[in-house]
Amino acid sequence: MGLFNRFKLDIKPLTKNSVDSFKDSFEKLASQLMDNKMENANTPKPIQEKEFEILWGKEMPQELRDILGMFHRLGLPKFNKWETALPNMDIAHQEGNIVKDVLLKAQVEFPTDHHINWFTGSASMDPVVNNGNRWNGANYSFQYPLYEPIPGVDKAPQIYMYHHNHPDSWGTSFELMAKDANAFLYINMLIQARVKKKISDADFVTCFEKIKDKVKLPYYFFNSFSYNGRWISYYDFNYRAGSDRGSTLTLDYYNRSRWIFELLKGNHNNYLWSIQNSMYSKYLNPKLDDERHQFNLGHLQNHVPDALYYLLRCYFRDETKQLKEYINICKDSPARIIRDAALFAEELNGGLEFFGEIDNIQTLKREFATNMRW
Repeated sequence: MGLFNRFKLDIKPLTKNSVDSFKDSFEKLASQLMDNKMENANTPKPIQEKEFEILWGKEMPQELRDILGMFHRLGLPKFNKWETALPNMDIAHQEGNIVKDVLLKAQVEFPTDHHINWFTGSASMDPVVNNGNRWNGANYSFQYPLYEPIPGVDKAPQIYMYHHNHPDSWGTSFELMAKDANAFLYINMLIQARVKKKISDADFVTCFEKIKDKVKLPYYFFNSFSYNGRWISYYDFNYRAGSDRGSTLTLDYYNRSRWIFELLKGNHNNYLWSIQNSMYSKYLNPKLDDERHQFNLGHLQNHVPDALYYLLRCYFRDETKQLKEYINICKDSPARIIRDAALFAEELNGGLEFFGEIDNIQTLKREFATNMRW
């Protein structure tokens, strides 16, 4: 039996062709795999390229635009439980300071849309908050990196997965998921083909052998799927960080900033020591030497995760001279996220005390610095 038992379709893109070119075949396969009864009651959300550019100060990457465009043309608001859209970008037109608003919202509901995206420099291709309800979707989101690939290191942007199955950052993780967009789309198509019983056991094994070294997934992606006479497990997926793949830049952005967004969430309940020892990494938060400082002066205006990180890190670490310079240059950034982050950092540096769940953020700063070996 071929892939589709109701349609006449050449399935070589899955069974014969290279995974590395699968993106070019995805739309045709999806249009025939998904019948008219799929979740098409709602029109897919618009791509909002203009709003993206206002927020990030840069154009949406062409590959990300292509992926979202495919689902928009197909009329698929969901695919494999994945809500095929970016978070609502209308925040680009919101009055007030959007960085403050997002950080305050994260104190009440964590995670929240935009928060992790901005700190990691990635775009969630399926919003954390689905249709206004955080619990309406799966407990993971797929993240497309906006500052990868690194020239000469990475061949293509990798896809990451953000697990958020607990309402605080202790129960979350940010991990590498797929070698590139081709592998990401391939694994999602293979899952749907298997769920809809459109693929034979023999073809499924053939396809799984092709993709297993290009993705790293949790076991529940293939829950109740068998493979060579046994259940599939997470250890069947072999894609790892290492010399064969290049950087972990977006993952590093997440790990270096966890201590910052955990501090800003408030309600610490005497566990500052745990943030100090479990979330703060000296390796990812090195001393701000003059070489890095001079680089930042020509860099932060155009780099959302670095601007957020250095503006807030310099406040908490009393790197006041550098902070004032970063505030001045970031106020003129083409990215609204960076401009509003600079204004928030200016308030903090000017003595702002009350911040949502935090009664006195200046006191929190001093308490956290106690016993820290920066």
